[in-house]
Amino acid sequence: MAEQPEPIQAQLIKARRNQILDAATQVFATKGFHGATIRQIAQQAEIADGTIYIYFKTKTDLLLGILNRLNESERRKEDMTQEVGGDFASFFCTYLRHRLQVIDADFQAFQAILPDILRTPELRNHYYTQVIEPTFSLTEPIFQTWIAQGLIKPVNLAVTIRTITAMVMGLLVLRMLGDRVAIEQWAQFPEVMTALILHGLAK
Repeated sequence: MAEQPEPIQAQLIKARRNQILDAATQVFATKGFHGATIRQIAQQAEIADGTIYIYFKTKTDLLLGILNRLNESERRKEDMTQEVGGDFASFFCTYLRHRLQVIDADFQAFQAILPDILRTPELRNHYYTQVIEPTFSLTEPIFQTWIAQGLIKPVNLAVTIRTITAMVMGLLVLRMLGDRVAIEQWAQFPEVMTALILHGLAK
């Protein structure tokens, strides 16, 4: 059965939100979160200041909207529950490659936003409780399904999921620090991570 198109109104709202988030990403990238203003974001989006408040109540909500979009919170479950087929390693590698491609495409946004999140307790708490924790909650039952299907062995899921997340975030930090290997060989990391996670280093 063909997927039903979104109602026109919903499409318009989504388009406007993305327009505002695109503008906010650019302004945050140049001004930083604390240096940016709603007026600057509205000017970048070529809309009135008040229009932003229809879609986002505060500047923090704008930041969380950007982070959710970078995190692909809305499509994460769909990506992780696709038909695995006969080769789980290829499926897992493809998923990791997509995540690193998202970081690569929006690296400037991560570079601009992440320092403000780490040094500001309120933003850090918002990011963890509204983006990171929900992602963990979404991911754990998917891993449980993979265990039940015999695709992976039983493991401590809470620790495993955080370890994989830490690997991705660690690569992001290395790249932000200017590590040449992380910058020049970014495309090779999904295969290496898949091999380490699924098979380890021992022969």
